[in-house]
Parts: sequence; C-alpha cells; structure tokens
Amino acid sequence: MDCPDDARAGQKPARRATLDAVLADPAAQLDGAAAAERALSIVAITGCPTGIAHTFMAAEGLVQGAKALGHAMRVETQGSVGAQNALTDAEIAAADLVVIAADTQVQLDRFAGKRLFKSGTKAAIGDGKALIRRAIAEAQPWSGAAAPAAQAAGKEKTKDGPYRHLMTGVSFMLPFVTAGGILIALAFALGGIYAFDDAHKGTLAWSLFQIGAKSAFALMVPILAGYIAYSVADRPGIAPGMVGGMLAASLGSAFSAASSPASSPATARGS
Repeated sequence: MDCPDDARAGQKPARRATLDAVLADPAAQLDGAAAAERALSIVAITGCPTGIAHTFMAAEGLVQGAKALGHAMRVETQGSVGAQNALTDAEIAAADLVVIAADTQVQLDRFAGKRLFKSGTKAAIGDGKALIRRAIAEAQPWSGAAAPAAQAAGKEKTKDGPYRHLMTGVSFMLPFVTAGGILIALAFALGGIYAFDDAHKGTLAWSLFQIGAKSAFALMVPILAGYIAYSVADRPGIAPGMVGGMLAASLGSAFSAASSPASSPATARGS
C-alpha cells in the first residue's frame, strides 16, 4: 500500500517495514535502510528440481537486475552438473546481502549471520530487479535456525512446504532415472528387445540391462525418500529416509511398484 508521504520523498530510496518487524529488531531495519542507499555486494544461489533451465534463467535475471540497480552480484548455480561459480568464503564474508532463489532445499550453514532473503526461481526470472529491491527491504539476519517470523510472514507461499520437499527428492532422483534409462536403451540396441532373457546371460547387452533395470532403477525410491527427508530435516534425515525408501521398495509397496522386479519386461513376458 502506498504511503501518502511518498510524494515528498521524490526519487529518494524508500524502505518499507512492518511495525512488528521494527519493534522486534529495530537495529536490523536501520541496517537495511542504510544498505539500500549505497551500492551493495550481493551473493546469490539459484536452483530448480531439474537443474537445467530455471536455475540459469533465475541467475541471469538476478545478474541483470543487480546491474540495473548498480549493485555487484555473484551467483552460484546449483544445476544438474553440480555447483558452478561456487561462492568463496571471502565473497560470502564481504557480502551485504544473500539471495536464495531456489525451488529446492539449499544448504545455508555458510551464511550464518548474513542478511538473507529466500524466494523461488519464478520471481527471479520474471523480474530480477524487483526481487532484489524486495530482498534489500525484507532480508533478515540468518541465524542458522528457522527463518525469522517477519520474513516467513512475507515469503511467497507458492512452491513451498510439501512441494519443495518433493521437488528436492525428485531433483536428486532424476540422474538415476536417466542413467538407468540410457543403459536399458543401450542393452536393447545391442542385444535386441529380449536382451534381458537368461539365454543372453553373460553378454554385454544382458549386463547393461541388469545394471540399468535392477541397480539404477532400484535406487530411485531410496534416493527420492532420502532427499525428501533431507529437505524436511536437513542432513540427519538422509539415512532414515533412504532406509525407509529401501524398505518400501523391497516390500513391494504400491508407490514403488514401477521399480519392483514384478514390473520388469522379463517377468511380464514370463507371465
């Protein structure tokens, strides 16, 4: 909502804050107001479930937005090939602001004590300049624990909660699905559609099929469950999540029916 006194400020940079945020931590609000009046050093991380398109589009949006506002920006992209342009300890220490534009879980331990703002990739892609302005106004010091209530109240509710947890699991599962599919395709290309038959046992095609269908695909559910748990509970959740996913797959639950031995071409042909 526009303030009636905005016209008197002319082109001066303005900072908006809720009364609750000012009462809760006036020093942080003053620091943010001072930062808004000068060129800032900003670091950011972008990431999406597939780690391909949105990750790099969001990074480009942030870089262009920062350039338009006169701020220095360094973006670390956490894509399908891993972290690129990784932020150094020196860059993080010198940063005035940290922006996380990601649809998956991002490890934030290294940003403890820094002013931090979290958003999805959509906002960075659509209007990076507006997102940076919002981050400057609303960022709160990151304590390494739960996000401050003031930021949590204003945070986008889209792509959050269960959706974000699920997409984190999917992003880690996809490489196993891709690798398994490629190996199965190679098996069929080399040995024909019945490369999985025991008649071909010991051949390269049969071995590729076993690795793809029986090994790579068998890891799909444990990896998915493990990294959903990681998104919910951080690192302590990985082991229980993976064990739970492995149990679900080995017990032939409905969710993992696609990766169970009963659904393999060999079983289907034998029946």
